[in-house]
Amino acid sequence: MKQSAKGERYPGIEFRAMNSLMAVIGRTDTPLPYWQRPVIRWFEEVEQKASRFRPDSDLSRLNRWAPGEPCQVSPTLYRLLRKAWQLAVDTDYLFQPFVGSALKRLGYDRSFEEVLGAGSSPGANFVGEGSFHPIMEEDALQFDETAFTVTRRSEAELDLGGVGKGWSADGAASFMRREFGITSGLVDAGGDLRVWSDEDPWCIGIEHPEDEETEILQLWINDAGVATSNVLHRRWKQGGLIRHHILDGRTGLPAQSDVIQATVLAPRTCEAEVAAKIICMLGADEAVSWMETHFPHHGYVMVKTTGDMIMNQKLYDYAIKVV
Repeated sequence: MKQSAKGERYPGIEFRAMNSLMAVIGRTDTPLPYWQRPVIRWFEEVEQKASRFRPDSDLSRLNRWAPGEPCQVSPTLYRLLRKAWQLAVDTDYLFQPFVGSALKRLGYDRSFEEVLGAGSSPGANFVGEGSFHPIMEEDALQFDETAFTVTRRSEAELDLGGVGKGWSADGAASFMRREFGITSGLVDAGGDLRVWSDEDPWCIGIEHPEDEETEILQLWINDAGVATSNVLHRRWKQGGLIRHHILDGRTGLPAQSDVIQATVLAPRTCEAEVAAKIICMLGADEAVSWMETHFPHHGYVMVKTTGDMIMNQKLYDYAIKVV
């Protein structure tokens, strides 16, 4: 996604975190942008606590912890896991946080830049349908808010990559508004956006699924979380097979449907991120009815393999103008 501000130029920052380029822009009445360092520290904290690629992270420690035993985690990871697991329940477990082991078996066992640098993954074997068992019991993750402990009742490992970026964008936007009085702002967490404005709307450009330099749609938005999933990005080879990072929560394998890209607008970016992935899993026909049942207030636009675009009426609830 591309974004631009209509009107005056707002102070902004760019930095790398979570193996992605982050961009944050905000308008404030104070002469200096005091919010910038806290925003950077926030993303650094979430990465430190929730990355499965860092052996010293809270998430890696939880994944190594004996199943059935409570593991104390930081408040940050605790809140992220609570939200992620609630989204799993709300989506009938199509969104599946217990895909860390499946991603490893598919060759995504290190940061994406390192996966590409290694080329094909000869040591990772093909994962058949029977190798993955979706976790569909609500008590598969148990939480104790008093002690900040999480009990993982499965051998499968957790992964919070995409939902973690969306959740982090929501958190950054929340304290920018609350603590620093930012009246118009944009948080771009590697393509997962949270935008708000008391004045001119933000123009969000939706990229062509196969050409990042071409926009297929522009949305003018005052207040929404926006996320795009694309099965053509973040691809790698494994034993001659092309893999991508959007796993079907039912099979643990890369999603295969007639949708190659989906953009969702929602009150929270983490919800938009999860819904966009599920649309790519289900395909156009099933996704339309599923979204109406599970996320009836979310807007979306999907691009099919044929190039056809499908968008719902709710898109206009968030977008002031669609070009």
